Amino acid sequence: SASASASASASRGAEITAVAPSRNHVDSRFAPPCFVEEAAVVFADFLDAEEGDLLQRDINRLMRRRRYEKGHWDAVITDYKEVEIPEESNTNTSVDVDNASQSVIQKTRFHLQRNSVCVDSNMKKKWLPCHAIDLKKEGILSAHVDSIKFSGDIVAGISLESSAIMRLKPEKSSSCSSTLTSLGGYGHVDLYLPPLSLYVLSGVARYNYTHELLPSGCHFIFEGEELAVHRDRRVSVVFRDAK
Repeated sequence: SASASASASASRGAEITAVAPSRNHVDSRFAPPCFVEEAAVVFADFLDAEEGDLLQRDINRLMRRRRYEKGHWDAVITDYKEVEIPEESNTNTSVDVDNASQSVIQKTRFHLQRNSVCVDSNMKKKWLPCHAIDLKKEGILSAHVDSIKFSGDIVAGISLESSAIMRLKPEKSSSCSSTLTSLGGYGHVDLYLPPLSLYVLSGVARYNYTHELLPSGCHFIFEGEELAVHRDRRVSVVFRDAK
């Protein structure tokens, strides 16, 4: 059947390591001296269209009965829905996640284990459950550092539905912020995140930089050309390793 074929295709994909990160998707022209390029990377076309469609279908089913929230307790995000994606062994949910989607998740974790430059690939990672976030076009994701209380060295995300620009800035209490002032205010790195791409933050980008999504219509220099990035509804699947 078509479903079985898709599952088999995604399963085979889980064994494949994706191509090298794309330099065109990271603009580090205004990065402070403490920035390490390998700490923030984007893998363009990490998923193929079939994998993206299957993952999006399952997320839509999981989100179906949820309403958009106006805000979060930490005031970081507005106009969003969020849901934990059940693991394969989890039987306490009324909504099953297709084997193909599970294969995409395993493929991504395998890739993160092997290809996060700032992480020791010889150490077997334990992973927190994946979360899917549905952000409305007018939604806001403000500058923040993901909590380090429970999660470890990696924050990564698959982008679906529409493109976005993620901006990294030195966190105020980090050593990078003191260097920032001497640079006359320059100090940020932009990541261009089209659908089906995977971004990965590790090392200094994980702990010493905030990340946020820029409003729709902001510009990104892509392959030497100024690209206006119009963000519509955006769905992302977030991966974090456990401490």
